Amino acid sequence: MASTRTKSLLAGGAALLLCLAAGALYALGLPPFKDKKGEIKAAEVCRTLGSPSSSAAALQRVLPDRSSYAFQDAVTDPRRDDRDSSYSASCFVNGDGKPLVVVTAEMAQYDKPDAWVKDVVENHRPASSVRPFSAGDRAIASDRVAAVYLPCAARASGPHLSVVAQLKQPGGADDDQLRKGLISLVRNAALYAHQNAKCDAPSEVTP
Repeated sequence: MASTRTKSLLAGGAALLLCLAAGALYALGLPPFKDKKGEIKAAEVCRTLGSPSSSAAALQRVLPDRSSYAFQDAVTDPRRDDRDSSYSASCFVNGDGKPLVVVTAEMAQYDKPDAWVKDVVENHRPASSVRPFSAGDRAIASDRVAAVYLPCAARASGPHLSVVAQLKQPGGADDDQLRKGLISLVRNAALYAHQNAKCDAPSEVTP
């Protein structure tokens, strides 16, 4: 009888440990309870991000794992002709209902690109955390933000476009990969904005 009771206690203890372990895995979102990462389809990516395939690949690189992704896209202030000095567009990427990435493009004009860096980038990250890359009149990026200041109007002192991609919640990639992914996103968005805003100055941006 004692032997049977001991076996029952051991079995009960093992079952309790399994339940506790399963609960811990579930709470931490680890396998086998981890949600399968949702698919990022090129056809669903914001049109304001430019190249769908390239932007989908960049998002795949920078986004954290979520079971589903949603895209909200808008051009709230289109530039209708070369006399129009305004343009505004945005793309919001959510995962499981929470904001993950925001990309904005708007018309702007600064006497010096350094002033743009201070006003625009420091709203998201300290200027000391970003490094330059080649695009437009000025381009800088970190693992959380990438931005391009590019010419729009060909006339002297004409308006520029300010395009900013901000990562709200990083994925599992290292800082260098996150930075490269954000640079790809902001380049694509800058090229789209330059064309959609009917700019006639060379963009100085490559895909």
